[in-house]
Amino acid sequence: MILQWFSALPLRKKVIYPIWTLLTLSTMILGASVAHFMGVTHSANLYTRTSILAQGIASNLSGALIFNDQQTGLDQMNALSFDPEVIAARVEHINSEPFAKLDNLPENCSWHERNIQCSHSVFFAITHPITLDNEHLGNLTVWASKDSMFEQRNQILTIFLITTVIFSLLALFFAHRVHRLIATPLLSMFNSMQTVIKKGVTEQRLHIVHPDEIGKLTHCFNEMLDNLSQRDSQLTLAFQRLEDKTHYINQVLDSLDQGLLVVSPNKKVIYHNPAARLLLPQIQLNNDEMTSLNQQHIENLLSDFEPINRLTLLRECIETHQRLEPTTLRHQGTGQQYQISTYPIAGENNSLVHIEDISQRYLIEQRQRMAEMIFDQNPSSVIVVTRKMVIETKNNAFIQTFGNITNLDQLHLRQPIELNTSVLKQVLKVGYLKLQTDVTSQFFSRKHGNKSHWLPCLLTIKLIKNGDNKVESFVISLNDQTQVKELQRLNFEANHDGLTQLANRQNAYKQLLNAHKKQKSVYLIFLDLDGFKAVNDTYGHQCGDDLLKIISQRLTNNVFENDLVARLSGDEFLLGLYLTNPRVATQEINAILQRILNAISYPIHINGAIPYVSASIGAYYWSGNDQTPLEEALEKADKAMYHAKLSGKNRYHIAKEINPFLV
Repeated sequence: MILQWFSALPLRKKVIYPIWTLLTLSTMILGASVAHFMGVTHSANLYTRTSILAQGIASNLSGALIFNDQQTGLDQMNALSFDPEVIAARVEHINSEPFAKLDNLPENCSWHERNIQCSHSVFFAITHPITLDNEHLGNLTVWASKDSMFEQRNQILTIFLITTVIFSLLALFFAHRVHRLIATPLLSMFNSMQTVIKKGVTEQRLHIVHPDEIGKLTHCFNEMLDNLSQRDSQLTLAFQRLEDKTHYINQVLDSLDQGLLVVSPNKKVIYHNPAARLLLPQIQLNNDEMTSLNQQHIENLLSDFEPINRLTLLRECIETHQRLEPTTLRHQGTGQQYQISTYPIAGENNSLVHIEDISQRYLIEQRQRMAEMIFDQNPSSVIVVTRKMVIETKNNAFIQTFGNITNLDQLHLRQPIELNTSVLKQVLKVGYLKLQTDVTSQFFSRKHGNKSHWLPCLLTIKLIKNGDNKVESFVISLNDQTQVKELQRLNFEANHDGLTQLANRQNAYKQLLNAHKKQKSVYLIFLDLDGFKAVNDTYGHQCGDDLLKIISQRLTNNVFENDLVARLSGDEFLLGLYLTNPRVATQEINAILQRILNAISYPIHINGAIPYVSASIGAYYWSGNDQTPLEEALEKADKAMYHAKLSGKNRYHIAKEINPFLV
């Protein structure tokens, strides 16, 4: 029905309506799409930005929660005020007890107990846990407003509505102009054609109404009629053009890099191009010397080539006027490789012999075969994967290790590769990606008699690009890291305590000496447990071992990440605290030592038993420019520890010869 209605419209409306409708709808759809896209993008960006900001603030609030320092917590939370979308934030302890609150609420919002209510504002809340070494300390909740996002979207819709009206008017004007430019010349051409039909083309030419494109077309038609009268003269020119084309073909043949010979059935050369003369130096004549050239025999030109059986086949194809598929001949003197083929030419039963020097191609193929041999003999497991993640080829080492798999899904990684945007950019920039992972396959697990057997590997992904610098495929190599892992394990066991996994005596001394060579100042802390022998006697050595593990973890949790925590032997521990500001070291070291004492004496539950231990601590400040040997410095810390133990245990003592700023 609509098509019939549209077909009945005059040409003017057929031009105006579609153009006007198309431009108007396009503007409306574009405006709605842009507003929706910006709204979705703004919402996603706001959520992501608020989440990242909350995560960063939460990571800095752990210390404030531990020491219950509300002022520090508020200072950290004030960083949220730099984001105008954040309207409030609240920090609570893990027991839901309020700690600190940031209030930037608009007028239409208010607090209701622990939540926010607004009359017409739209907001969302993000809660992020506050942790320290996997210990949950509390929660940070951040509220962000979406009002600016909705206000911006409404502005965009208003702008696009106005733009739609303007474009609609412009589209209507444009459609009228197109109608005037197209319909009027067509009507003029129709009238001209009617005149030609009535009066005939031989008596009168078409009248040009307007000097536009239609007028130019009419002018061309008149010229075509005039050219018909000159047909005889053009036939003469056609023969001249044919001769020119023949000359052109000869020029093309002369410019070819491949040699061409025309050989008669009696195997005499009747034509050759310059390339053939370069490939076959025996040709001493030019094509103009036809009489002498006809005495040149094809077998004389190819007398230095081998093998004989292929030369015999070539001679038979020329004699019998048959096609010879490309075959390879070798020059005995130079060792060059040539590819020769013949094509029968109709007419006088001549043959076209095509000669091409393929020495360079032959060398490339040899190198390719050598590369394939090196690929197959590579001790590392290597596969080549296309851009569609299809296995293209694999070497023998891969097949022997993981089996002759046909799909990447048959190769399992314990840590799957996450090819996100940043990883792909890095791979495209540097050309490769390396990562440590464990790999297995059904064949590999069955070969080792274990369904969950994994092979530690260094996985390397390299790119293969074509001449347009586009990625065509990936080379994935898997290097067995079993020996490397074993060496790492042995090195770790040699430098760490087997029970607590802390640094052992040798490792600790080595770290302290290296730090002292770099002139780093350190507090040497000797720590001995009080009552540990009683724990072993009362609850058994297994309980004592578990107690040492817990004490080791508590020591690690109560110092900084770069500080040293080592177990010397039994219940003796050595700590190295690198305090960066000596001027405030007095208050800081006392607080750290007291915190360690409190952490150790905190009740411990092990399999229903509650063993109690405390610690005696001795400290010595070993300055970076102190010439005291390490053994002597450790002896001073040891004596300070014994002083603390004799003073009643569960306390610390700092040797007097320490930080000069403490004097």
